[in-house]
Amino acid sequence: MRQQFIASSVNELGAIAEALMPVIKIRKKVAFLGQIGAGKTTFIKLLCKTLGVDTGTSSPTFSIINQYETAEGIIHHVDLYRLKSDDEAFSIGLMELLEDKSYCFIEWPSIVESYFPESAVWIKISTDDNENRIFDVYYE
Repeated sequence: MRQQFIASSVNELGAIAEALMPVIKIRKKVAFLGQIGAGKTTFIKLLCKTLGVDTGTSSPTFSIINQYETAEGIIHHVDLYRLKSDDEAFSIGLMELLEDKSYCFIEWPSIVESYFPESAVWIKISTDDNENRIFDVYYE
C-alpha cells in the first residue's frame, strides 16, 4: 500500500498523524526516512502526543532511544544517525524493540533496514520547491 500526504504548514501535520494512526496502531514499527531538517522528529513528537504522551518529548539524537509510557503502550523513539553499523544497533537492544509489542519510531533506519518486520510502515519525508512537506507512506 502506498499513500502520499502533503502539508504546507506545521498546522496540517495533525491531520496526517490522525490519518496514519489506524495503520500505526496495528503495525507499531515505523521507519522514518528523510534529510536532516525534513521534519522526522517533529512528526514523531506529534505521533507520540496523539498516542497519549503527556510529558515533553525530545530528540534522541544523543541518548539514541527515548521511551514513553502511555495508556496505548510503550513508545520507543530511536535515532540511529550516529551509529555506524548494525552491530552498534544490536548492542543497544534494537532487535528486541523490533520484535516486541511496543511502538517503535526509528529515524535513520538504513543500517538495519533488512531487520525490520515485513509489517513495518515506512515514511519518507521530503520537501518540494514550495517548502511543502511530502509524506510518502508505504507498507505491505
